[in-house]
Amino acid sequence: MNGKATPARPRPPATLAITRGTAADAGGVAAEEMGYLFADGTASPPAVPAAVPLAAHAVGDALAQSRLDGWGRDGVRAMLARKLCRLLPGLPPDRRETVTDVACRALEQLARDHATQVRAALASAITDVACAPPAVVRRLAADVERCVAEPILHGCATLTDDDLLAVIATRPETWRLAAIARRDRVGAPVADAIVATGDTAATGVLLDNDGAEIPEPTLERLVADAARQRAWQAGLARRAALPARLAVRLAGFVDRLVVDLLRTRRDFDDTTVAEIAATVRRRVDWVAGRDPEEGGERRALRLHRTGRLDEAALGDALSWNERDFVRAALALAAAAPPAAVDAILGSGDGRAVTALVWRAGFGMRCAMQVQSRAAGLPPPAMLNARRGTDFPLMPTEMERLLARYGVG
Repeated sequence: MNGKATPARPRPPATLAITRGTAADAGGVAAEEMGYLFADGTASPPAVPAAVPLAAHAVGDALAQSRLDGWGRDGVRAMLARKLCRLLPGLPPDRRETVTDVACRALEQLARDHATQVRAALASAITDVACAPPAVVRRLAADVERCVAEPILHGCATLTDDDLLAVIATRPETWRLAAIARRDRVGAPVADAIVATGDTAATGVLLDNDGAEIPEPTLERLVADAARQRAWQAGLARRAALPARLAVRLAGFVDRLVVDLLRTRRDFDDTTVAEIAATVRRRVDWVAGRDPEEGGERRALRLHRTGRLDEAALGDALSWNERDFVRAALALAAAAPPAAVDAILGSGDGRAVTALVWRAGFGMRCAMQVQSRAAGLPPPAMLNARRGTDFPLMPTEMERLLARYGVG
């Protein structure tokens, strides 16, 4: 108007400035940095050839409108994230196309936004997009905020097994592992990795997921560990791919409700069902044969004298929580003073309890049940079997442990 030239607006820098503080923890990018998407520093959308599909023109319109509405507003950027995710399937698949590259760069920028609201909106919208840019979903899957990462880990099909394995290896929080364990399909390597973390809650979620492929060796380890992880027992009993031999083994120590689950399954052959039914009958007979006037100690002594104080009897007593019988049975079978047995069971030492069961002539599976049910040890304090069935301690070491309690 006055003849003077209007000074040119400074162009936004091409590099992305990372904000500090809480934004840095999430890799957040300042809102004003979105302006780099416009090569000329104006609010004009990128040029789109007329031959490009309508969705491509809509990308430019969405970017321009969002900039006019104000990049600084979290709600504006969240809305842009949702718009771009809706438009993405209609864009040319080749990122060498300008409009596709611009849309992908915008999504990558939004995945690094300093505002959790924006990243959460993007994660929610992009989860079901089959052509989601891999770099975007990988970044969202590793986000520090649960509301951002969880929907991606649970539902985004774009994540590969390698992506999921990387998350499990680097960020094994329980909620992340559980989200992965709930996916519609969990491949064998991913299932193995979840179990290998030792996270009991996530492993329980995995067992309840019919879409999880759990290899048989891993199932065998889980069945062995189920003696101390009761929360897993029902999930194992319902597993469609549970081998019959593992079902029979599981029926040997689980609660009656879980045995009923196993017995009513229709995918087991007659032999397997008969073995499971025999376990149920034995448990019922154990209670039916109990003399109300005969205490646990006297019953243990009677069975010991008649040569029937075996591992099956101990397992039945453990299933009914007959601690007096178990205490007396271990003392008789191990030729150990009852006071020493009490001290070992109350020691909180899984190694000593395991040594006592070994001395009594029972197996490592029985030792795990005794640790859990008779000694009341929490899972972290329990001594696990080696190769599923073997004692993890040498005989000389177990003898030294028992000697501390006067058992020689």
